[in-house]
Amino acid sequence: MFNFNFLKLFSSGRRRALGLEIGTTTIKIVELVKDKANRISLENYGLLNNYGHLERINDAFQTSSLRLMEEDVSHYIRKLVERARFKTRDVGMTLPVYSTFVTVFEMPPMPDKELKKAVPFQARQVVPSPFSEVVIDWIKIEPSHEEILYRKLNNSLIFLIAVSKDVIARYRRIAQGASLNLVSLELETLSQGRAVLGNDKVPTFILDLGSRVTNFSIFDNGFLRMNKFFDLASGEITQAIANGLRVSVWKAEEIKKRNGLKSEGGEIEIPNLIYPILDAIINEAKKLISLYQERTGRKIEKVILAGSSSRMPGLLEYLSKEMPEVVVSQANAFARINYPDDWLPIIKGIQSSFGPVNGIASKILLE
Repeated sequence: MFNFNFLKLFSSGRRRALGLEIGTTTIKIVELVKDKANRISLENYGLLNNYGHLERINDAFQTSSLRLMEEDVSHYIRKLVERARFKTRDVGMTLPVYSTFVTVFEMPPMPDKELKKAVPFQARQVVPSPFSEVVIDWIKIEPSHEEILYRKLNNSLIFLIAVSKDVIARYRRIAQGASLNLVSLELETLSQGRAVLGNDKVPTFILDLGSRVTNFSIFDNGFLRMNKFFDLASGEITQAIANGLRVSVWKAEEIKKRNGLKSEGGEIEIPNLIYPILDAIINEAKKLISLYQERTGRKIEKVILAGSSSRMPGLLEYLSKEMPEVVVSQANAFARINYPDDWLPIIKGIQSSFGPVNGIASKILLE
């Protein structure tokens, strides 16, 4: 899994690190440690949920259209850190996909030394923001032999990320306000892939279902190849249940988490309220999968369901039924991380949503 670091800092040699994600309605933080054999273990974690968004659309930490509330977020993080009593203040933070620009483009074959000079010039043509206002990073993708033959590829494939300098400055201020030492900043999708996929090179689609945003990503041959967000997510499911049953959003959220698609008896109508939203999300996922397969000749073999809302009862089974041509499974962000046996019940509750924080913390420890 390749690495990007928009802070341009060297973070090698650390034995302990925090991973932090500011989601739309949650703040997640994890503390990982590395032993002398480079084995990574979970030491501590913290989780803060903001349920106010259920009633007030702007009551979220951030969304694709809502700026980060810097002082409030710093305050919440600082309290979370103090309560958890983490032993380090070195932190890596993840950037949501909607605050970055990601693209893949071709460059004529040339020596690496010339490519380093040429890519920034080409980036000016594809990055939609003024070039002076963004920080870019890029890497040359290594496509599979199958894709090279299918596309008759001779050019180099370049994966590029651009992040606004203003976004980077905001994250610096948030970390500083929370008394944390920001050492790494990375696109959440890359962190997710590192934690969930490891070194798996099989073409894989990750469907990350959050409260306000659904994040779609495709990894192939160890590289992130496509990334897109969709402003339809679990929050709309809650609202549909509330409207359909004429109950409060709080009651609807409870029903969604408890019953989901496995409602029975008097609650048999609940799945019918959920299906239209899920179908819209799944259809969008299918379009992206089809587009990638047409472009590369590579068949997506696995779909991984991740995110804070992915554990809704019946969702995994429904997705498997709707996408029978692939193997569908639940994300396990702790598959490559050691933890005490008696923590297993806790791990099962958070393993599908802690991919970004585990991934960014692991990155710091393994550099």
